[in-house]
Amino acid sequence: MATGVGGRAKGGLGMSAFERTIGRELAPFLETAGFLRHGQTWNRRTNGVVQVISVQRSMNNTEFDSRFTINVGVTPDIKPTRTRIAEHECRSRQRIGFLRPARQDHWYRYRPKDPASIAASIGEARADIEAYVFPYLSLKSADFPFALLQATSAMQRYVGIWKAMKTQAQRIRRFSWFD
Repeated sequence: MATGVGGRAKGGLGMSAFERTIGRELAPFLETAGFLRHGQTWNRRTNGVVQVISVQRSMNNTEFDSRFTINVGVTPDIKPTRTRIAEHECRSRQRIGFLRPARQDHWYRYRPKDPASIAASIGEARADIEAYVFPYLSLKSADFPFALLQATSAMQRYVGIWKAMKTQAQRIRRFSWFD
């Protein structure tokens, strides 16, 4: 059978070894921590925020050498409960490499045809999620003020107006003759 990028069967006829290992190794770990899976993205709703973890595969993957990274996000929980939130929709976003001690982009390498290589890279990512992502999510969740967390979808249409008013107030203060 011909394979596409990252060793996935062309035409979606089957899961790649990478996807099977994600399902076997990473998904249960995140589900135990309270995350719900939506493809390669997991959401957890807690204390008025949605915490998001997603696996991003490189667009330059080949059948011999592939990479993935972990993207993380936190955003106020203002959408209906069953709505899936993608990492790029979050107000606060970070890539796992910048949470690690080196503070630089980090991609986990694996060989798509080597199950041991896949398992090792996912194991490393899982350890990094536990060591760096979970603490980050806890800290970032506390960054959102209580009033914002209580906002409803109906209130969101006024956010643009509030921001414009704040900007105007700052301009008035900056150019005030009374200072």
